[in-house]
Amino acid sequence: MAEKKDQIMLAQDNLLTQSRQDFSVIEKRCLYQIIREVRNRYIDSNTGNKDLFDNMYLELPPSTLATLGDEAKDVYKALKRLAQKDIEIETEDYWVYTHWILQAKHDKKRNVYTVDVSRDIMPFLVELATEFTTYDLTVAISLKSTYSQRFYEYCSQYKNRNKSFFFTVEKLREMLMLENKYPNIAHFKQYVLDVAQKEIKDLYDKGQCELWFEYKVKDTDKRKILSWFFIIHTKEDEQNRVDYQSVNACLQRVSSILDTFFPRDKKYIKRVIQAVQLRPDIAMELVDKLDKKVMDYDKKEIPPIIRYVLNSDYGIR
Repeated sequence: MAEKKDQIMLAQDNLLTQSRQDFSVIEKRCLYQIIREVRNRYIDSNTGNKDLFDNMYLELPPSTLATLGDEAKDVYKALKRLAQKDIEIETEDYWVYTHWILQAKHDKKRNVYTVDVSRDIMPFLVELATEFTTYDLTVAISLKSTYSQRFYEYCSQYKNRNKSFFFTVEKLREMLMLENKYPNIAHFKQYVLDVAQKEIKDLYDKGQCELWFEYKVKDTDKRKILSWFFIIHTKEDEQNRVDYQSVNACLQRVSSILDTFFPRDKKYIKRVIQAVQLRPDIAMELVDKLDKKVMDYDKKEIPPIIRYVLNSDYGIR
């Protein structure tokens, strides 16, 4: 994947990742900037005590506004809606009911927005929880669909675990607040799942996102879909697949050379192949050495030379 400039990793409590949300794209971008600022103050610097949160006043200058929406008025509307939206979080220790932001103020002369963030949600915006989601701000803020934003967070939550997850249709509708929208499952698939998958995959293909996902039906009741299974793919997985294919190709080449020069010694061939399977890191180097011997020596000289190379260089007898 192409290296992303100014990569900024954010973290939030998994309770937030899977909370019930209904945000526009710009509202979500505003929240990403809020989470970034909380991290700056309480994690990346020593100016804040992350155990003693106060309400936080966050300034959004023109340079930041330009990354959030096409026009300042879009951000104004988004902040106004965020101030009206509540959030409810329940843990084993307590229950919180508050708003995403308490106040938004616009200094028109400076063209700067000041946002007042409640201290009650601050602990959920940094990695104080035992389980939290880490994701790339650059990717998150570039996504143009609210469904892509949410699924990028879901994938980020599970990418270092099983690299897969599943949600019931009911749970997914609840988290996305789509209980009364897209009742036809085909429309839900088309306008929610496919939109998110395509946008994230397009960024992945351009080298701008570290993951993408596929999905398939998990459980059904006759013809009714009950749950979806999501599989996360990363660049690391792709590299591992390439390496696996390369090793298999090398094993086939080694086997072909040995079959040619040791046609009656099947046990020896089996020992060599098993040894290389246990040490796949030597496969490519070994093929290069054997090919060179085959090219440089007469056919009668090659078998003892191969045995010598395998024994002296790799301890294979």
